[in-house]
Formats: sequence, C-alpha cells, structure tokens
Amino acid sequence: MQNMSSTNSFVHLRTLLAVLEAGSHSAAAKELGYTTSAVSQQVAALEKALGVALFERGARNLWPTPAGVAMARHARTLLTQLAHAEDEMSSYAHGDRGRLKVGASGTVAAQLLPKAMARILDRRPEAELRVEDIQSADLPDAVLSGEVDLGIVYEYPLLPAKRHPDLKYRLVLDEEMVILRGGPNTERDERVGLEALAEEVWSTNASGSDSEQVLQLLCAEAGFSPRIRFNSNDFDVIRGLVSEQLAVALVPALALGIDRNIKMQRLSGAPPRRRIYGVRRCTDPNPLLPDMLEALDAAASNFLDWTATAFLTRLTSPLASTRS
Repeated sequence: MQNMSSTNSFVHLRTLLAVLEAGSHSAAAKELGYTTSAVSQQVAALEKALGVALFERGARNLWPTPAGVAMARHARTLLTQLAHAEDEMSSYAHGDRGRLKVGASGTVAAQLLPKAMARILDRRPEAELRVEDIQSADLPDAVLSGEVDLGIVYEYPLLPAKRHPDLKYRLVLDEEMVILRGGPNTERDERVGLEALAEEVWSTNASGSDSEQVLQLLCAEAGFSPRIRFNSNDFDVIRGLVSEQLAVALVPALALGIDRNIKMQRLSGAPPRRRIYGVRRCTDPNPLLPDMLEALDAAASNFLDWTATAFLTRLTSPLASTRS
C-alpha cells in the first residue's frame, strides 16, 4: 500500500463517497462538478494507494467490493473529523477561540484593560485572554520573546524612548498630567504654575522611575528641586497621602480617581503628557490583536467621556485625547 498522507487523499475520499451514493462515475461527476474521466482517475488513484479494488466493474455498472464498503465507512469518519478540524481552525482564524496574552501594569491595567477584555469576551466568549503584570520598561522585551502578544506601555514625550524595529506601536491614549492637592475641587478650571509649588512636599512614583524623572525635569525648568518624601508605584497610596494633605503629586489623568478631599489643578502653559501605546510584533498574525486594540480604543473613549463629568470642575478642554 502506498502513502495516503497527501491532501489529495481527502479529495479522493469525497469522490469515493460520491460514487457510492450516485451509483456511477458519470453521476458522481455531475454532483461534484468534475469530468467523468477525473472521477475515474481519482478512484483509481485511491485504489492504487490502498492496494485494493474498491469497486467491481461490469459493462455498464459497478458495485462496491467489501473493501470499498469498509473504506467508505472510514471515509465518512475521516471527513467528519476533517470538517470539525476545519471549523475549529476557522474559529481560531477569526479569533472566536483564540488566545491572547496581554502585558500591562498600573493605571491602564486598572482602568482600561478590564473594560476592553469585557468587550471582547462579550462578543467572543470562547476566546482565552490572559494578563501578565509586567512593568512598562520590560514589556518590549516580553513582546519580542513571545512571553506576551501585546504590551501596553507608557511613554513621556519629555524622555527619550528607544523602539525596536521589530515592534509596532499604536497609540491608545494621550493624557495630560495634572496636580493633585488636598482640598475640595471647585467649579473653576484652575491653572497653576509649577513654580507656585516650590515649597510643597511631593509624592511620586518609585525612585528612578520615568514619572519621577519627569517631575525632576519640570521642576528644574521652573527653577527648583522638588522635596520628594514619598515614593510609590501605587497611585492609591499617592492619593491617600494627598488626601491627608501630606504631599502634592503630579499624576496622569488615568490616575485621578475620585476623592472629595482631593483637588485637581491643571498646569498652566503646555502641560506635560503621558502617551499610552499598544505594542505588538510586526509579524504577529494573532486575529485577536486588532480586536483588543479596538476594545482599548473604546475603553479610552469611555474614560475621556467620564472625565468631562466626573469632577465638579468644568473643564475648558479635555484631559486626554484618543487615537481617533
């Protein structure tokens, strides 16, 4: 018996069943859209591969041999399994049953990612989504290595950013950085110069973090060095310190939260910003990637709408902008 592993074997099996059901090569050819000669050649090729005669041929008729009847039974099983496999692969190709690993941390992981994931799973309940808590600086390497499929990274225009040529960056949110101080918000969209905060105690992210470097740079431009006494990568901690009037803080819009004991003030002039990007490998064909980026866009738009009404302050301009 010859090898039957070629993809043509499945075509031959379909032809075998068609001949059995139709009763002749010519009738099977009409059903399949082939020529009678093509049907005869496919049946002959299958018999040669199997090493047995599948039909007993008369002058005008043909009948299946016992081997032909047995092979037809196997053909139905194999073709049914093939159809299931094709259906399953189609669901993966369209993302319905795909798998996506996302790396994120901080405010995006808390504010945008859950809403984006809920949006995808509502439409594709069989999709498998996973989240890894990975710091922004480590995410490009995690994406390149395949540890995650999508990384959500933070960039500050004030700081130089290196990008790997094998990675594709897509903007999700461009957000303003604002001042948090103890005290209730007012209706007026207050603007403050950073120099007015020269004597304040500051709370910011961990020592050496991008956020701390941005604060140091901005304060240096304003003519002073900030008195940083509290460092934490947890914005809940930072807001707690501000709420108790132990410090002031410079935070991105996503880190605002709602605390009636905290006043938000916007910096005068051109405020500093933080940009959030979805990062993926340029060659990654995962069909869930565009879905996730679209869902993140929707979550960012919802956040932008929320900021317009979440505070007592009547904003004269949005705190962030989205990709659209």
